[in-house]
Amino acid sequence: MQTHGFSQLAPVYPLIAQQIVDDYGITEGICLDIGTGPGYVGIELAKITGLEMYFIDEKQDALDQAKKNVSECGLDNNGHFTKADVCDLPFEDGFADLIVSRGSLWFWGDQVKGLQQIHRVLKPGGIAFVGGGLGRYCPPSMRKRLKGKGRKKLEKQGKGNFLNGAGLKALLEKTGLDGCRAISDLEGEEETWIEFRK
Repeated sequence: MQTHGFSQLAPVYPLIAQQIVDDYGITEGICLDIGTGPGYVGIELAKITGLEMYFIDEKQDALDQAKKNVSECGLDNNGHFTKADVCDLPFEDGFADLIVSRGSLWFWGDQVKGLQQIHRVLKPGGIAFVGGGLGRYCPPSMRKRLKGKGRKKLEKQGKGNFLNGAGLKALLEKTGLDGCRAISDLEGEEETWIEFRK
């Protein structure tokens, strides 16, 4: 499995994980990392919390790489690796305390259904943080270097349904869900994340 796109973004994953913990304070319970790829966001969250981690991807090679990366980190958290499509999550209603997904929304077969499934499996009082920004803690020089690079490369290849700003807000309207909003990394920037509060 090629992970060069992920490795280019490696410095932002611990920053995003720290932002999630700082903003939402969820450090125990169950966390789903949806569209985990090599598992980087979930790994960084596990390093600084006691969360029980579920690494979820529809591709087996991605899960195999995530499992290898988790093993190499020597994490103490309980970890699970689940092959599943976000549009058909194999969990009961109200299963997870925290759900994260960075960079996978753009590749879901049905973005509306995927977001509805995330909402369904989120516990009351839980938080989901889904999207594709670099995080609020990303230093300006790193932000300038990385912003939009992966998206532009994939768009040239005709891959991904990238949404931000008004596009994300329109997607949220289509879901019919309450307690959701589009948010940006920094004030004045276009929104690149969806936040669920249930």
